[in-house]
Amino acid sequence: MTSIRKNKVFMGLLYILVFLLLSEWLRPVIELTETGHHRLFLAFIAIGLIMAFFDIPWWVTAPLKTIYILWFIVYVYTGNLFFTAESLAFVMEQASISLSALFSQDWQATTDAFRTVLFFALLWMAIYLIHYWVSFRLSIFLFYLLTVVFIAVLDTFSPYSGDAAIVRIMVIGLLLAGLLHLARWMEHHAAAAKTDKLLVFSIPLLMLLVASTALAFYLPKAEPIWPDPVPYITSYSGQGGVGQGGVGRIGYGVDDSQLGGSFVSDDTTVFRAEVEEGQYWKVEVKDVYTTKGWELSDEDAQEQFYRNGDEVVTDFPPQGEDLTSALVDMQLPFPFVLYPYGTASFLMEETLDYRYDPVQQRFDTLQENTAFEPDVYEVFYSEPSFSLTALRETDVEQLDGLPTEYDRYLQLPDELPDRVGELAQEIAAGSDTVYAQAQAIERYFGTNGFEYSQSDIAIPEGDEDYVDQFLFETQRGYCDNFSTSMVVMLRSLDIPARWVKGFNEGEVIDTVDGYDVYEVTNNNAHSWVEAYMPGVGWMMFEPTIGFTGSSSIDFDLEIDASDPEEEMPDRPEPEPETQPEQTDSNAATNAGPTTGERFLAFVAEQAGKLIAATIALLLLALILFKIRKKWMPKVLIPYYRRKQADAETFEKAYLRLLKQLELYGIKRAPGQTLRSYAKYVDSFFGTKEMTELTAAYEKSIYGGDPHSVDWPKLKESWENLINRTSG
Repeated sequence: MTSIRKNKVFMGLLYILVFLLLSEWLRPVIELTETGHHRLFLAFIAIGLIMAFFDIPWWVTAPLKTIYILWFIVYVYTGNLFFTAESLAFVMEQASISLSALFSQDWQATTDAFRTVLFFALLWMAIYLIHYWVSFRLSIFLFYLLTVVFIAVLDTFSPYSGDAAIVRIMVIGLLLAGLLHLARWMEHHAAAAKTDKLLVFSIPLLMLLVASTALAFYLPKAEPIWPDPVPYITSYSGQGGVGQGGVGRIGYGVDDSQLGGSFVSDDTTVFRAEVEEGQYWKVEVKDVYTTKGWELSDEDAQEQFYRNGDEVVTDFPPQGEDLTSALVDMQLPFPFVLYPYGTASFLMEETLDYRYDPVQQRFDTLQENTAFEPDVYEVFYSEPSFSLTALRETDVEQLDGLPTEYDRYLQLPDELPDRVGELAQEIAAGSDTVYAQAQAIERYFGTNGFEYSQSDIAIPEGDEDYVDQFLFETQRGYCDNFSTSMVVMLRSLDIPARWVKGFNEGEVIDTVDGYDVYEVTNNNAHSWVEAYMPGVGWMMFEPTIGFTGSSSIDFDLEIDASDPEEEMPDRPEPEPETQPEQTDSNAATNAGPTTGERFLAFVAEQAGKLIAATIALLLLALILFKIRKKWMPKVLIPYYRRKQADAETFEKAYLRLLKQLELYGIKRAPGQTLRSYAKYVDSFFGTKEMTELTAAYEKSIYGGDPHSVDWPKLKESWENLINRTSG
């Protein structure tokens, strides 16, 4: 009787399905890492599976696979189609560099070629494991489950779209699992593994899969019941972004490329500040608007380094020599300092560098050229003051003669709808100064039906523009909507403007020596606007309804107090029913580095060690698998001792003994009866134990008398044979 494993047609079909399933792992990896040479990697997988299918010995397959990997390195990295002395020298050089890096534990110094070899090694191991699962275990469920999870995770958390892939995986995986179940059933019932019978059994399975897949495509589909879970998870990694229709967690984050989406509150404390009065705490600016969010330009600017106590230079210099100080106590780890407007210098106990990027306008903290997370620091500052007379002399014509360094603050995407600029012109009509135009746009949102909210906030899809959607369709949003819209409208009027991220003042929780102690939480993450006033400089504006950040800036009025028309302009107070709490989000991102972000940073820093450890564990697993006949009895004996003493336990133990004997090298010939095989085993070991166990098994299974099995009595014979296989 032919074993199912000997049927080449059936096994060949299984290996083809395995190849298709493995390709679903390779495709997203190649796409997301932009590795390229997808077909060459697929060819390696195909070659490995073909060799496994024909059971070619390892001493043949190993050199062939090694030659293919070396050829791939030569072809991809040198461009040579054949091995040459020059290309072989390149391979030796790459190996020498990478091995030196490994021995010195400088994991980042390993070369791309070496990392490619590691990737091939992982594919090699995957092929071997799958070959074992298919040919020996006749089970692929674990690999199938991991494939589904892998694609689902990538589709959820990465740009890779797994819509079509998940359908292919379900069809291929179910067909493969069904065929393997059929193979196990036929082996268990000793059915003849003829091709025609296999087709008779397989065709209904295939038809059922085709019919169910077609129905799944054409039947109506309900909308998701729950909101997108990604924001809740990615908010803990600092990656930002809420996804389509998602709900994020309030807080400061790093990725502002996709604005929009709703938020949930988070009152985790970020820092506490002892300060005379509440301040807006600036972190950074963004200057490139993309129709969906903000990015930082690649403008080449000279970074500036400062030490403790050095006078720093920003676009908001302190006014005069009378400085006040604020003591900042960080509760969450940030590799930078937050600073109020008019900052003069920083001071902390640690010796470190403050690196200021004029483009991003963030003060990163470094200690020996490594990112440093401050705990407590003092910042000295003097709030900027602006002359109202000078602001009222900001002639619009002065915008034409600005230096080119301001051009990046006028950038607008070509896709920006015309009606955004037309609205800005309409709002600014009648305002004859730059400052008056900026004020008109700042006040526009509070008097034209706009609503502040953090829930049910739209995300632009397709060709939709984020600002256009907010101004003309939803008129509902939080600080990102208001601040981005103001920046874009100011730029459409040729007024340089930029988008600012940081925290608002927070809430007073205590008073210490005349200083108020403000607690700033994730809920206080915020975004606002800075605009350039010709002849005056940069100035802060707060367009978000319910926020009055600019009220802390003094206006030095050089005017005649008797002139009733020369009064200081007041900020409009929002109507009570629309005024929110002084909390906000900043761009659908996370509240700074959290435990999840620290873990991701650790993974990035220790990538080389983790790869080496993974390879070591895989090699250890491979070694343990190879010598499993030696240690497996030590596991099987205590396992079956704990099992219930009944006929079912005996049957499982007997079948496990057959597998262990085959692993030991005493293989059962095709068509050989159990009784004949038992005599052969007893003659090999010089016992009668296998014959005794086999007689009990046949009486239980084929004689239909399971109650006749005396497992406690037979257990000693079974353990003796199991122990002999470990020699």
